[in-house]
Amino acid sequence: MAKSITGREPERAVLDQVLESDSAELVALYGRRRIGKTYLIRQHVGPRSGLFLEVTGTRDGSAALQRRRFRESVEEAFGTGPLPDFSSWDAALSHLVQLVQRRAADAPAEPITLFFDELPWLATPRSGMLESLDYHWNRNLSRIPEVKVVLCGSAASWMIRRVVDAKGGLHNRITRRIRLDPFTVRETAAFLRARRIRLNRMETLELYMALGGVPYYLGMVPRGESVAGAIGALCFERSGQLQGEFDRIFPSLFADHEQHVAILKALGKRKEGVTRQELIDDTAFASGGSLNRKLQELEEAGFISRIEPYRKKVKSTVFRVIDEFSLFHLRWVAGAAKGVLARGGAGHWRSVSRTPSYRAWAGYAFETVCLKHARELEVALGIENLVESVGSWRHIPRERSPNREGAQVDLLFDRSDDVINLCEVKFTRDPFTVTKAHARELREKIALFERHTKTTKRVVLTLVAPAGLKRNTWSEDLVDRVVDAKALF
Repeated sequence: MAKSITGREPERAVLDQVLESDSAELVALYGRRRIGKTYLIRQHVGPRSGLFLEVTGTRDGSAALQRRRFRESVEEAFGTGPLPDFSSWDAALSHLVQLVQRRAADAPAEPITLFFDELPWLATPRSGMLESLDYHWNRNLSRIPEVKVVLCGSAASWMIRRVVDAKGGLHNRITRRIRLDPFTVRETAAFLRARRIRLNRMETLELYMALGGVPYYLGMVPRGESVAGAIGALCFERSGQLQGEFDRIFPSLFADHEQHVAILKALGKRKEGVTRQELIDDTAFASGGSLNRKLQELEEAGFISRIEPYRKKVKSTVFRVIDEFSLFHLRWVAGAAKGVLARGGAGHWRSVSRTPSYRAWAGYAFETVCLKHARELEVALGIENLVESVGSWRHIPRERSPNREGAQVDLLFDRSDDVINLCEVKFTRDPFTVTKAHARELREKIALFERHTKTTKRVVLTLVAPAGLKRNTWSEDLVDRVVDAKALF
């Protein structure tokens, strides 16, 4: 019996279309490790298929081992009894085609799902696996309406380069493309409720800012524990289930993962984001295609995002870490004292989570959450059909400028109705209070923005704060719109 699936409504809708299609389908599914790709296909597609074949690649396995795993999966799915080892992928897939043709003739109109999981591991170098798959899809499988092939992999960059945008092999063969991202805040809340974990909105946000929307991580959160206690036990206890997880993520995704991690660490040092040139200046990376490829790979895997600056040239585009778990690890886990694990990590994190340093970091982490949920903020503001672009803005004064004031806007909505929503993002557990000093800073920021962008649009100062705004004299004439945590849920 299929287990219920939380969230993933758009992806499930696409998969339903695949299963109901009158034509053969070739689906590319990718997303970072632990995101729930295999679970989605097993639980949603498997029970709806007349026949379900799942073949999973083995990391660092030889071509012979991959074909043996394939043979074992075919024996189980088709009930063939023992089969001989296949000498090549061409022989293996030729045999699969014969079994599929026979099954389609015996049970017409019943979907036959062929699920190749961790394809980058299955298709070992020089094995000819992708070439054989392309041939048998084009020559045979694509002519059988019942056939639904799902090609899945955690190495998003490999999947895009070798499958989705391949210049040879599977070029133009893909009929559907699904990128599986982490849960949104709303999906995370639903997932926790389904596990009977009762957290209020603020608690859910704080958990999200540490673990992100990765179902595998969220599934480890214990019932009846505080958020600080849960994070401490998972990430800081010697036997914590997420101890060492950061170091396990990247080798499974990238061949030269050390350089990807180095880029991520460099980006994580600057909350305002880093331009490509700044990254080159801060690291030993040379300017060139290799750096561009690694940035693209990290972006496709969902670890970083490029933020387009408002009315700026492409070279001013900044890269920023948007993976919550990576941000949390780089700031708190990697820098934790060695004795923390021995003394008890849960108690350590309970103490840290009450410090001013944590509150300052939480503001940065909440900005990242808002960047990833820009669409939800648009809907809350009622401007989703008006937004022309979403971006950021940063003013860095010249060295010799008499006015050395700089300013940063992390999120803005440029609208078609001659209005710009300039967002001030603040994370506080209580309603945010605008002080006299902060009101002066905000007025100066708006003035700098209007002067340096030369915009003729009306600027609407928009406060995004989980607990909303505490109205006072300073906020009354300054803050035009307020969005609280309900928008994210």
